[in-house]
Amino acid sequence: MNPVILIGCFTPLVLIFIVIKLAVWVSAVNSESSYVRKEPLRKRGPFVADAYADVDEKEEEYGDRTDYR
Repeated sequence: MNPVILIGCFTPLVLIFIVIKLAVWVSAVNSESSYVRKEPLRKRGPFVADAYADVDEKEEEYGDRTDYR
């Protein structure tokens, strides 16, 4: 086969691949920029005073000497 024919056959596939990659990249950039634009306006809270506290410490069924099932 002539290399020119081979290059001519694969050129449309390469161009389609590049166009798809550019379309996905532009879509990702647009969604990220819209997210970043909305982020400072996002409502935050309410925050918990101690997020890692054991809230049911008095109601626990198991003690330190019982076996854990």
